[in-house]
Amino acid sequence: MTVARQEFAQRNLFFDKLELLRQVDSVIDLSRGWLQLRILMTIGDKGAYVDDIVALLDVSRKAVLDSLRKMRVKGLVSISNGFVQLTDKGMEVYNILRNVVSDSSASSGTLMPPSSTPSVYDVLSFVTRYVYLYDVIAALGFSPRYELPLEVLAAIARVGPRQLDEYLSVYSRREPRLFSRVLRSTGWGPFRRTRIYYRLTRDGVKLLHRLPEYMRVRRSLAARVLVSITRTLHPRLVLKRLVFVTSLGSAIAMSIVVAYPSVGVIVLGAWLVVLSFLAVLVSQSY
Repeated sequence: MTVARQEFAQRNLFFDKLELLRQVDSVIDLSRGWLQLRILMTIGDKGAYVDDIVALLDVSRKAVLDSLRKMRVKGLVSISNGFVQLTDKGMEVYNILRNVVSDSSASSGTLMPPSSTPSVYDVLSFVTRYVYLYDVIAALGFSPRYELPLEVLAAIARVGPRQLDEYLSVYSRREPRLFSRVLRSTGWGPFRRTRIYYRLTRDGVKLLHRLPEYMRVRRSLAARVLVSITRTLHPRLVLKRLVFVTSLGSAIAMSIVVAYPSVGVIVLGAWLVVLSFLAVLVSQSY
């Protein structure tokens, strides 16, 4: 197999793994459901008693029971006399995570025996990196030139800039090369400093086009209008920028009302129409 074909196969495998993890994310919110994920991997294909789960994970019984309740509602587990087992749907999610992490370990050179099962911490580490990557690509989507400063991306991913830079820089050096890492000087005189920016490459844009958020924008006129206003695809960044716009607009509207009381009713009425329009866009998009 030629180098080009190997890179193409590796790129497609990477995209497929992200797609599988996105399917898991649709069942377990990977950015919030850490305990559910830990419980799922702890139970595995053998099941466990609630008391054993509490002891193994070293968390409160209340937290475990709350997570198990959510998992039962999602159809991931069944509980009988305190014994917890994965349902068929739960086993499907478990096998996806086990296979994806095992394949990733093999591709990185840390081979696992075929019969071995990744530990809970292997899965958590891999999923954490996936969540960061997904957040960054969604945030870069529809940003000017597909580019944002590292500090902005770190705030969106809710992680330190240095930690995120270490992770993202890997995907600026090896296949699939998803990002370009750009150093740019900003400011003047004593306030001049060098900032790190990340920009989507051609492969990064291809992955962006496979995200459910991107497909939703393509299908929804309201989402397209909202993206054109906020210039981003990421839900948290969309809402953050809308809060800024509405706060600024409200301050300006109130200033006009105070300065020109004769047109106050018209200005407030117009601003309420704008706020209602934005609210409709958000409700139709998310």
